[in-house]
Amino acid sequence: MAPVRRLVAALLRWDLHRAFRRVQWVGPEPTALPDGPVIAYANHHHFYDGHLAWLLFRQHLDRPPTLWMAEWDRFPFFAAVGAQPFPPDDPARRAATVRRTARRFRARPRTVLVYYPAGTLHRPEDGIQAFSADAVTRLARLYPTATWWPYAVHVTWRNEATPTALLTGGSPHEADGQEHARLQRLWHRLQAPQDRPTTTLLRGHRSMEEWWDFSFASSFFERYL
Repeated sequence: MAPVRRLVAALLRWDLHRAFRRVQWVGPEPTALPDGPVIAYANHHHFYDGHLAWLLFRQHLDRPPTLWMAEWDRFPFFAAVGAQPFPPDDPARRAATVRRTARRFRARPRTVLVYYPAGTLHRPEDGIQAFSADAVTRLARLYPTATWWPYAVHVTWRNEATPTALLTGGSPHEADGQEHARLQRLWHRLQAPQDRPTTTLLRGHRSMEEWWDFSFASSFFERYL
């Protein structure tokens, strides 16, 4: 099992290095999460949100994440790093995942459930879409010992070939129906961050434009002007 987990982790790191110039945390450096199970909820605007969650929780905060994944059957190898099936057309398998998550919380209390309340991937232009307060309440009842923690992701460009991913987080809390407002505030804070990034979680590959410099040949190519 360990070799497979290492292989999938290497795939995630390779994907992130290729997709982003850097991944940075904005604001006060993320500290250790509360003891016990955590439900970390976030916006879902980008294909690599699950990868970024793994980077934040497994690699930086040293907490084992788990993620409910609608398309798990297409990418079952992500089970090695915590993903679980949550197909929209199979209530029996969804129920099994809910029960399995409860067992993980009991067996490994440091587990973090990564939760996207909007449910589906959607465009950043749509903002933080409304999500069901009832769903949050049900989840809180299913896992009454879990602490809730909001974090937001925003991908931006800095005149480089690949974008920069910015992450920030809020304060741990109990489920109280204000989750949408908290998440919206965090996400808007990343649109025009007042704080400088404090922690670089990952440095991606440099582009060819950053590596290459042909200024030595400028005199030769002046003949073509």
